[in-house]
Amino acid sequence: MSSDNLREMVAAAQVHAVADLRGLSDAEVTEQLTALRKLADVAEAAYLSRLRTFDRRRISEQGSRLSTRAWVRHELKVAPGETARVLKVAKRLVDLPVVEAALMAGEIRLPHAAAIADAATLLGADVLAGCQDALVEAAKADEPGRLRAALRGLGAAVDSKAAVKRAEKRDEGRWLDLASTFDGAVSISGVLPGGDESGAIVAAAIDALAKPSGAEDERSPAQRRADALVELCRRQLNGGDLPSQGGEPAHVTVVTDLDTLEARAGGMGELGDGSILRGETVRRLACDAKISRIITGAGSQPLDVGRSQRTVTPAQRKALRVRDKGCRFPGCDRPVEWTDAHHLTAWARRGATDLDNMILLCRKHHTAVHEGGWSILRIEGARFVFIDPHGCPRREDPPVSTTDVVIRLAEVFDGGRSPRAGPSDEHTHVSVEPDAAEEPDAA
Repeated sequence: MSSDNLREMVAAAQVHAVADLRGLSDAEVTEQLTALRKLADVAEAAYLSRLRTFDRRRISEQGSRLSTRAWVRHELKVAPGETARVLKVAKRLVDLPVVEAALMAGEIRLPHAAAIADAATLLGADVLAGCQDALVEAAKADEPGRLRAALRGLGAAVDSKAAVKRAEKRDEGRWLDLASTFDGAVSISGVLPGGDESGAIVAAAIDALAKPSGAEDERSPAQRRADALVELCRRQLNGGDLPSQGGEPAHVTVVTDLDTLEARAGGMGELGDGSILRGETVRRLACDAKISRIITGAGSQPLDVGRSQRTVTPAQRKALRVRDKGCRFPGCDRPVEWTDAHHLTAWARRGATDLDNMILLCRKHHTAVHEGGWSILRIEGARFVFIDPHGCPRREDPPVSTTDVVIRLAEVFDGGRSPRAGPSDEHTHVSVEPDAAEEPDAA
């Protein structure tokens, strides 16, 4: 493709950027939004390959005596750090041609490729070269953050000794600073370890107190978190009590299998945000945790957690947490703590409070079902179809856990030999909970 073609494409994109959108239908806006996102992704991929060639040929040094990063900053107004990150990905993808081809084709996005490139730096490109197809499929199926969590878990699965060393190095890098500013405020900054439960514990405690206080609460999310931290410390000083979240006491949840708990080495667990914990961390947490046993069937779907009643029991709430992992409305990413348990067939219509008749929905989409004309049908297992007010169906499949992604990647990497049994027939649900009474969740 010639430079003239690229200039024509830029001009065409500029026309779309300044176009009057008032005459577009909703369908046209949606179609153009999707197409422009794809265009931006492919353009980023093309930029990456040109930047790699520009750097390899040292073009910036021929006339300006500048490094690539300095030239890009001066001519393109791109921060050196951003250029360095893109170059790192570009250079690593030379050894991962399948991944690069998927990026150039627009099948995956640059953040996905960056996550895979970082994993290649950690584990070695030769380690990942044999499972590139599986990596691309995993990237297509999920957003970059969860892919990155799965790849961290893969690192722990294929090389547990190296994973322990990396975790120890991360622990050494933890820090927290509290400093008084000139006007009397307190500035807080720090880093918590990324390979254990530390960050999840802090997030769970703050999130429990960071919800809006009502419709008139005009605080930003950042302001609510700041207020929550102060309130958390105040409550701890006064007794350490925290409010419940979605009918459960504030706690950190780890999902693992029985083999991991009973083993002396290996295994893994998964936090609610998809982060993977090493088996050693899971077993340490289990020494001082409340453990709930949940029998699961194929696809890790909970089968039996207790008798039915009108309100969801704490045991059922835990099972829904494992199965649904958050609001199940198509496209919604609200976490479990923001959800209600909804009866597919209302209790008043003789609907049972059983797992087969329950689904987690955030408050917004719970309202949409009860008052907005949406309906839900369960088709099989934990698969649901949402029907909009116009009668159009939208299928919603069960969310894929990070653990399942790690196991699939590890099997490909290891020639079919999984590094551990993996959660297949029985999960043990491990919760680190405060000593507070559990409250049933309103349906």
